[in-house]
This record gives sequence, structure tokens and C-alpha cells, in this order.
Amino acid sequence: MTGEDSHTDDGALRVLELLAGEAPARAYDQLVARARTAGPAPHVERAERARGLALEVNALFERRSRREAELAALVDAARDLTRPGSLDATLRLITRRARLMTTMDLAAAVLLDEDGSATLTTADGAVSALTVGYRIAAGALPAPAGPGERPAPFWTADHLADDRTTHATALDEVLHAESLQAVLGVPLCADDRHIGYLYAASRGIHHFTPDEIALMRSLADLAATAIQSARLLEGIHTANAELAKAGSRARASLGDALRAGSVQDELVQLVLDGIGLDALLARAAAELGGSLAVRGAAGERLAELGRMPRPDPEELARVRLNAAATGVACPLSDGTWVLPLSVRSEDVGCLLFHPGADGGTPGERVLLSYARTVALLLVVQRSSAVEGRVRDDLLADLTTWEAPPERIVERARALAAGLQRPHVLVVADAHSPASGLVENWAAAYARRHRGMKTLQGDRVVLLLPGEDAAGAAALVRADLAAVTGAPVTAGASGPARGAEAVHRSYRQAVRCLEALTALGATGRSADDRDLGFLGMLLSDDHDVPGFVERTLGPLLEHDAERFGNLVETLQGWFSAAGSPTRAAEILYVHPNTVSRRLERITQLLGRDWQHPDQALELQLALRLHRARAALDPVPAVPPSAGST
Repeated sequence: MTGEDSHTDDGALRVLELLAGEAPARAYDQLVARARTAGPAPHVERAERARGLALEVNALFERRSRREAELAALVDAARDLTRPGSLDATLRLITRRARLMTTMDLAAAVLLDEDGSATLTTADGAVSALTVGYRIAAGALPAPAGPGERPAPFWTADHLADDRTTHATALDEVLHAESLQAVLGVPLCADDRHIGYLYAASRGIHHFTPDEIALMRSLADLAATAIQSARLLEGIHTANAELAKAGSRARASLGDALRAGSVQDELVQLVLDGIGLDALLARAAAELGGSLAVRGAAGERLAELGRMPRPDPEELARVRLNAAATGVACPLSDGTWVLPLSVRSEDVGCLLFHPGADGGTPGERVLLSYARTVALLLVVQRSSAVEGRVRDDLLADLTTWEAPPERIVERARALAAGLQRPHVLVVADAHSPASGLVENWAAAYARRHRGMKTLQGDRVVLLLPGEDAAGAAALVRADLAAVTGAPVTAGASGPARGAEAVHRSYRQAVRCLEALTALGATGRSADDRDLGFLGMLLSDDHDVPGFVERTLGPLLEHDAERFGNLVETLQGWFSAAGSPTRAAEILYVHPNTVSRRLERITQLLGRDWQHPDQALELQLALRLHRARAALDPVPAVPPSAGST
């Protein structure tokens, strides 16, 4: 081997060692310099050629390393973009990745709008407030080369010195504001649909390499898919939110409907029970939490509760017509709601509702439920007023009996078939100068209890369904006294069936009232039975058997069932002036026997049977019982005992 060949092999080996050691470019320059000083020209040429090849190999290795780093960054970006997030967050991530991967000064995303214009939505590295939100007019961005084709990427190394009309022309204002020169833009396309552009720009001159352009295109493809996914996810979130709102509205509407149905049933029952308009408004105000007013068909005020603003008459008339035409609640300018009052297409007025201080407004269905109930109540009151006058006239005839009896009976059959059921008659004296108040109370009370009423001077006459005359008198006395604030005396009688019986009961109730007044029992109530023998004496039929049965019934029943001697013992006790020993001598029994019988009498009649008033009635009943027994050879048997 010659020396020249040996020198060549050493030079090649040295170049390989430098390549293996990733030596910098100056190491190859040093190798060429040594060749120039140590050898002939051919050796210098080979050394220079070896340096060039080594630098090319180094550049290739650098490109591959850079490509690997770019691909790794692209994979990381793809991983980040697959995570669900909002559209704004996704765009910020895309522009941040684009700026870092291209090592540019600024990265921005422009999205196309439905009308063909575009908006610069996000920018990473921007220093001007003009950038984000910058609008690009429709047509300013160049269109694709042909229909169905994707737009091509564009780039310029120095936009300020570029005389061509490029894609970057649409961003002149932003480029000048940010002092940008080199611009690279790639289209964002997803599912063959162009949705915008992704930009990378530098504030200095930069010549973009094919690798940089390819990297931006790959990132743009990932970004477009991520943008579409974010839009789809936001659409789903929006749809879910709308569904949730719709579900909430549906639940609220259902709850409102159920509440309105329940309220409607309760309110209708209150109307049937005879509730007044003021009481109905008080209930509505307590539940709705506001002020209410009722206007008639001519606009007159029928009732009002709470602090209701005074509406403008013209506005109220206009809104009321609108509410009547649509059948829904319509608002006034002051926040008052106007609800129509109509029954079978008949306009009977309007209901005004003004929310309370908290500003809360109940459901419209609940408001309409109260409006329908108020309308029903107005119609019922109107019809009840007419019917009430007719029934009042009938009761006046039944009590006075001034018209021919056959005519009164015929009217009773036609107008009050219910008189065949048991009724009680109550006559009350209110001792109150407020006659109008008493009359209104009587009308409402009769309507509430499905009865009749009439006024005779200072007295109120009520015919009420039922059989408990004393209980009805007590209720009437308490209710009327609470209204007038004055003592009320009430007499009652009954039960009665039919027109003739009603007239007789009225006369007995009047006698009972007069007896209470004569006895100084003003402010009390009673029926003819409560008055004991006075009730028997005051009654038209002088019911002696009934009086005896009511007074001695328990003793008579006991003696009939057990063959006892309680009635005889009671008579002997009264004859002995209340002495058990003397009574035992009269009855020819042991005093202990009398004591045991008296204890049994106390159990049957109660502890007050020895009270003077009750003792008087017992003695009278005993005398009447003996008299009837002497006149009737068949022993009187109580109905309860004889039924067996």
C-alpha cells in the first residue's frame, strides 16, 4: 500500500469518527485545513468533498431529528385535542400548539361564519387588542380553485415587501398592528367542509420550508376535527340545557296544573257552601300574596283587598278587552295582571291582581282558577238573589199564613220540594240597630246552609234543614252575636215536614222566644223541649206523652224491662219530702233498698235530678203519668220497651 493510499484511508476514517461523534462543522473545516497544509491538491479536493458529504449527512440527521420531534409534538397535540372541552378552550389549545411547534411569534385561528364572512377567534402571542375578534368581510378571503376542491395553503416570507395580492391581504390591519412579516396560512377542513384557517406568523423575515408547511397542514387537519367535535359537544350541551329547561317548564306547568285543579275544586266547593266575595278575595290574597280587586261588567268596583294601584282607565279598558278576547291574563304597565271574568261567553267583569312586595307571581293557571271562581260566584250571587227573594217570600207566607192556605201549599210544592225533608225553624232577636247588617248576615247564612230566611221587624226567621232544633238555635245565636256584637236570643222548634208543619213550628218557635224573654233569659237559645213543661204548655198540640217520655223515659224503660220499682220509689221519695227513711215506710221496704234505688235513679237521670227545676218537672211528669194510668186501663209502655 502506498503512502498516498494510507493517507486517504486515514482521512476517511477520521471523517467517520467525526460523524459518529456528531462533531460540529468547524471540525470538518479543521480537517480540510490540515489537508491543505500537509498534502497535494488531490488530497485537498477529497477532504473538501468529504466535508461536504459529512455536512449533508449531519443536515439529514438534524432534519430527521426535527421531524421526529415535530411528529412527537403532533401526537401530543392530537392527544390533547381528543379531550372534550369547550370551543374556546379547544381554539386556545390549537393556537398555542401551532405557535410552539412552528416557533413563530404568533398563531391565530380564523373561523368562517354562516354568511361567508370570517372572525379571528383566538390568537396566541398577540400584543394588539385589534387581533382577537377581527372581522373579515365575505369575499376578502380567496375562494378555492374550483368547486368541491379544498383551499390551498399560502405563505409569504415578507408580507410587507410582497407586491402580490395574497391571502394575507385580508389580514393587513392585523399584520400591521402586530408588526408581522412572514405569514403561513393553512385551511381548516373537516368532512370535506371548509371551516376556516390556521395561521402562523413571524415578526421577522422567514422562509417557510416544506416540512414546516406539511407540519402546519397536519396540525390543521387535527384542529379542524377537534373544532367540529367541540362544536358538536357544545351543541349537545346546549340541547341538553334546553331539554332541562323544557323539562323544568313542563314540571312547573304540570305542578301548576295540578295545583290549579286542586284549588279549583276547593274554590267551587266554597262557592257551593255560600262563601262571600270578600271572603273569597281574602283567601286568594293569602294564597297568592298580593292585592286583588273585582270590577263589574261596567267597570264598577265590586270588591277590593290590599293596596291596589289605580290603573289608567283607558289602558285598563284596552287590556281588559284583550284579556277577554284571548282568555288569558294580560299585564298593565304598572305590573297589575288583568284576568277576564266570563261565564258561557257572558262578560261579567274582570279580576285585577297586583303582586306583593316580593314580586312573586303565581302560575297563570292558578290565577285563572280564582278568576273562574270569582265569575262563578258573581253569577251564583246574581241568580241566588233572585231565587232568594222568591224563597223568602214563600217563607214569609208560611209563617204569616196570610194567603189562602191551598195557594201557599201549592207554592211550597212548586218552589221548595225539599220541605218534605225534616227542617227546623229558628226565630232570633238580635237586639241590634244595624238592620242592614243583620239582613246581609241572614241572607248569607241561609244560602250557606241551603235554607230560607225572612225578616219580621227586628226578628230573623230561618228555616234550616235538620232535626236538631236546639243545636240549630245555638249556632244561629252564636254566629249572629259574633257579627252584630250584641246579645242574641233565639227560640226554635222542629223538626217539621210540609207547609202546615212549618207554620206550626214557627208559632212554637215564637212562643219559645217570648218565653225566654219573659223568663229573663236574654242572650240564650232553646227549643220547646228545652223549656220542659213550659214547652209543653206553649206548644199547639200539648204533647203530654212526649213530655212524660222525655222526663221519665229512662225510669219507665228500666221498670218495663226489669220489672223494677224506680218510678214508684221516686214517687215515694217526693211524698216523703226527700227522706229515705220515711220513703221506706211508705213503700214498705228497708231504707237500704230505697238508697240503692235512688243511686240507680241518679245513674239513669243524672246527678242534677234533685235540682229544684228538674225536680219540679219530674213531679209534674209523675202526676201526669199517674193520671194517664188511671184513665187508661192498659199500662203505658214506652215505645222502646214495647218494640221487643
